[in-house]
Amino acid sequence: AVTPTIPAVLRHAVSDEPSGAAWLGSLPELVARATSRWSLVVGEPFDTGMAAWTAPATTSTGADVVLKLSFPHDEALPEAAALAAWRGSGAAELLDADESDQALLLRRVHPGTRLVDASLAVKEHLVAGADVLRRLGAVEVGPGLFPDLAAVAGEVADATEERAARLAPTAPYPLDVGLFAHAVELLRSLPAGADRVGLAHGDLNPGNVLRSDANGWLAIDPKPVWGDLAWDPWPLLTQVGDWVDVVAQPPDLVARTRLVADGVGLDPARVAAWCTARSVASGLWAADRGWWTGFRGADGDLARALAWSRATSLLSA
Repeated sequence: AVTPTIPAVLRHAVSDEPSGAAWLGSLPELVARATSRWSLVVGEPFDTGMAAWTAPATTSTGADVVLKLSFPHDEALPEAAALAAWRGSGAAELLDADESDQALLLRRVHPGTRLVDASLAVKEHLVAGADVLRRLGAVEVGPGLFPDLAAVAGEVADATEERAARLAPTAPYPLDVGLFAHAVELLRSLPAGADRVGLAHGDLNPGNVLRSDANGWLAIDPKPVWGDLAWDPWPLLTQVGDWVDVVAQPPDLVARTRLVADGVGLDPARVAAWCTARSVASGLWAADRGWWTGFRGADGDLARALAWSRATSLLSA
């Protein structure tokens, strides 16, 4: 088999995993099997993926497709089923899949510009993402086939609670342990009170939204869960504008949240509450890895969590 190029970001991301080196070593065989299975001519891989090897390809009939080979992990397991359920409505279209190889064949999105790279004004950026969420949420999917959000959020709550107790005493700056306790309570209570449930994407950050000339903006790389659809807008609402350098103020978050929630048909206060909880969980996840400061470090997430908590209060008033 021809040895495929392995992007540096993918090699770095999986090489520390227990099975990472073995999986990287198996890629030539995986690519060869997919090439044979689907009669593909495969190009050089995209260089952005951290959990999968993805490359443009052409079928024997001349169709433009993308081959995706996921590094085996639990969050990737339901991806094919989610894309099949959405049937191209708000998400890239799944053409075929091989479960044993965690291989997906997707219709290629043209031009495929990522929302994060599109240089849109904040309002346009949010409207684009909200339209994707609206279309995904409009597809009726019952429970049972996908991870349940109550269980997923419960696991996040347990991990967040443990990290808060362990990390707070020796943190390099004062931590708001009251906010942490509030976030844990939200993670455990919010799933039960949902007014709109369905199949949530799970990771709708602007790097996972691509421009399609034919179908507007489309989502890729879901980490699907079934439950409260208000779980989904957090990365879209957070990763916009100069978010890396500046913590948005609560009134700005209120305006953003109302815009997206109205576009999707969600309760804005519930969306903001999830954003509070997920920001705390993300911040303590980063802190647990020693990332207390800097780009996407704990300090940014925890400052955003406080702003989201205040925004939630404004939206609930």
